[in-house]
Amino acid sequence: ILEEENQRGLAHFLEHMAFNGSENFPGGEDGKSMISYLETIGVKFGTNLNAGTGMDETIYNINDVPVTTPGAVASCLMILHDWSNALLLREKDIDKERKVIHEEWRTRRDASQRMIDSIAPAIFRDSKYAHRMPIGLMSVVDNFEPQALRDYYHKWYRPDLQGIIVVGDINADEIESQIKALFSSITMPENAAERVYEQIPDNVEPIVAVATDKELPMNNILVAYKRDQIPPNKKTGMDYLMINYATEIIGQMLNDRLQEMLQKSDVPFAFAIVRNGAYFGVGTKDALQLIGVAKPGFADATIATLMRETRRARDFGFTAGEYERAKANYLTSMEKLYNERDKQPNRYYVQQYIDRFLKNEPIPSIEDRYNIMNQLVPHLSVEVVNQMMQQLVTDQNRVVVLMGSEQEKESYPTEAAIQDLIQTIDHEQLTAYEDNSVTEPLMATLPAKGSIVKEEKNADKGTTVWTLSNGARVVVKTTDFKQDEILLHGFAPGGASLLDDQFIPEIKLMDDLATVGGLGKFSATDLKKNLSGKNAEVSFRVAPFHDQISGKSSVKDIETMMQLLYLNFTELRKDEEAYQSLKGRLKGVLPTLSGNPDFVFNDSLMSAMYQGNPRFTLPTVQEIDAVSYDRLLELYRSRFNNAANFTFTFVGNILPEELKPFVVQYIAALPGTPGERELPKVIATRSGIYSNHFTLPMETPKASTAIVYTGNMPYTPEN
Repeated sequence: ILEEENQRGLAHFLEHMAFNGSENFPGGEDGKSMISYLETIGVKFGTNLNAGTGMDETIYNINDVPVTTPGAVASCLMILHDWSNALLLREKDIDKERKVIHEEWRTRRDASQRMIDSIAPAIFRDSKYAHRMPIGLMSVVDNFEPQALRDYYHKWYRPDLQGIIVVGDINADEIESQIKALFSSITMPENAAERVYEQIPDNVEPIVAVATDKELPMNNILVAYKRDQIPPNKKTGMDYLMINYATEIIGQMLNDRLQEMLQKSDVPFAFAIVRNGAYFGVGTKDALQLIGVAKPGFADATIATLMRETRRARDFGFTAGEYERAKANYLTSMEKLYNERDKQPNRYYVQQYIDRFLKNEPIPSIEDRYNIMNQLVPHLSVEVVNQMMQQLVTDQNRVVVLMGSEQEKESYPTEAAIQDLIQTIDHEQLTAYEDNSVTEPLMATLPAKGSIVKEEKNADKGTTVWTLSNGARVVVKTTDFKQDEILLHGFAPGGASLLDDQFIPEIKLMDDLATVGGLGKFSATDLKKNLSGKNAEVSFRVAPFHDQISGKSSVKDIETMMQLLYLNFTELRKDEEAYQSLKGRLKGVLPTLSGNPDFVFNDSLMSAMYQGNPRFTLPTVQEIDAVSYDRLLELYRSRFNNAANFTFTFVGNILPEELKPFVVQYIAALPGTPGERELPKVIATRSGIYSNHFTLPMETPKASTAIVYTGNMPYTPEN
């Protein structure tokens, strides 16, 4: 954002040059480069060593440095020093890097990037942000004088604008002393330029932008309600914590309403989500942002629905039941973070300190934050949150963006039509949202218990293995990697390979459609309400060659996870309306993928590998229409009707004797017939040499290549 018009792209160019020679790591004929040195200590470029340039900042990262390697930490501090003030910026390196930047521009200039470039002048109206995409202008990249880059570097890379963060298994006092000794000699430039923070202006009338692209696979809608960010000097009190809590809760409750709408067959969008934070990730504005993917022909209806539901929440507020569920989820997430406070990775703290340096965000310890919020939240009523909603959503500072497929351009409303639509929504007579609370237990009655018929222990691996009365196997391993997490994995060989080819439509859509109806007596919406405040989840999948179960829970919610496991096996719920809704959304989205080169490439790759086998290609609209809901449920249940086929593993902070009662009550109670386990049917991949070279018209031409080798391989831990 600090670039002038003739400097567009220099900040990003500097980021590249940081890896192309510095005073202590010159590289080339002059000595070892920082990349080659770091790779000798296991720090790999692109994985552990990287950087990123945004509109407002550039951040350099060196991660996973081995602190026991002599000199490693000191050398990394020297690299930070060189980035700060000692880049060589040699002309030959600059000229070489121009081509690299060009390739980055070309490869990243996909439909999404072209859309951002197209709408930026509207969404950032009357602000420099409208014309400061980090990649810059290729006319500048190709032609700037090397001295211009050096001048930009020395103007803005200076002590008062830089922060150094070191987190890890270190002696903090020693590192602080080293930093002071190394960086204190860097001086400020004379007559240092003021770092001005660009403002994004308010708008009285709604900003509307419409853009299309031939390769955009979906109709993307964004509705934003801008607001000023809290000034950095006012982020120190309890008021700021309360505001952050309220905005987070508002986003969650509004999102829950949209997810509930997705279960209805007449919903105009295929996907919707609510986000609260920086306006398009930049600048001095925050925003409540609703993002939707409209069904074909329903762009205007999606805009209307997103704005209508936001206005409904503003005018009538959220209900006490909605707030209690959202509050329970918030406190549960705080509790999980608190329980894992000694297990947080370095990157957690790094991000906290980055936010502190850039935005003056408060950084209380996890323990302090947990205690503060547990004292604060119970005293914040739904009325207080509803007052905040009225402040977030006003009739000013509104932005509506439609980014769609060129093929559907004729069905899109014009910018003028969208302005008229906004006025219509503003004057509609709305009624309050009606909430139904769910208070029934997940399982009203428990199944008859099974038993453990055999127990084996492996001291070397630290595992306990149980064989159950229904033939299922359970493997338990106690770990202390995390204090409050238990992971579940279930595996059975076979998968979709054992289903007949006549059921191809059902096979391809099974994972999407089978579980849409919820579990037991609960619809998908009511199930989510029932699980409010609980940290437990389970998902099932019929993969091509195996059946898979994944789950996780907190220590205290282990029984909820086990009940979800049991219900997924035994009480999959049918919901015709939710099924038709998802089916309609899939039919709307899939046809548009044919215009996206990446989807076409991946689909062609799978077709080449499996000789055109329709099991491995994207479903078509015809296949979606051919799916029978009853048959799909029957096939899905057939893959999970015999627990004897499954091995369940539990890893986490739980002892075998603590897990045993839940295993006997729920897993051993599953239907199962001990006997020979199923084996997957072999579906041959293509043999010999095969090449599929094809071209597609593209807005920004580029090539993609995949080379695949197939063959037999010994099944060993190493492989």
